[in-house]
Amino acid sequence: MHPIREQYYEQMKELSMACNRVAELGYVTSHGGNLSMRVADDVVLITPTKVEKRNCTPDDVCAVSLAGETIYKPENRKPTSESPFHLRVYQKRPDLRSVVHAHPPILTGYAIAGVDVMATPFLPECAIEVGPMIMVPYAQPGSDKLAEMFDEPLKHSNGFLMENHGALMTSADGIMRTVDMLEMMENAAQSALIALQLGRFKAIPDSELPDLEAVMRARGLPMPGEQGYNKVLKDCFK
Repeated sequence: MHPIREQYYEQMKELSMACNRVAELGYVTSHGGNLSMRVADDVVLITPTKVEKRNCTPDDVCAVSLAGETIYKPENRKPTSESPFHLRVYQKRPDLRSVVHAHPPILTGYAIAGVDVMATPFLPECAIEVGPMIMVPYAQPGSDKLAEMFDEPLKHSNGFLMENHGALMTSADGIMRTVDMLEMMENAAQSALIALQLGRFKAIPDSELPDLEAVMRARGLPMPGEQGYNKVLKDCFK
């Protein structure tokens, strides 16, 4: 057995279960989407290309270094072509442990329309657990340019919309927690869409954010974004 597979097989199972869950939620179709977990300083488990997430098993999972070198791949498998932006995320944010890129229908609708409503604080849980979902400009999937597009937004938040592409959720926790947060934000996106259709979308006032931050700190939640970059919750939503 390959040493990477032997050492990280339990984490490979966790990653494959997250893939199955994302497919079950309807956030990916066909070969779409990609997920990854950082399991050591220079070891990232990542989904393979051209494997449906609903069918993904531990035996499909690949491993790459932060420099992009493939350090483990099962027979007839290779890492997703979108590895560059996953690795860029981990390089820029050493605190992060997991990344989920998918195409939840409503969040992706905002990304296609360029509607930036998800970058405003309108539900308390979303504001303190994820922060704003910041719009990242379009670049070709799998390209180094797309990876570089995340450099500035990554400082501010843990959730992102990718123009004409989909959504990205990151977390300092395990991969299933990251999937849960993506589900939370897709549900929030649906609520926002209804509010917009009703003609009365209201954000949480800036004056309420200090009290919301106090709740966040009492729950032991880290400030969204790069550690130490946002000093107060209001900074996340500038």
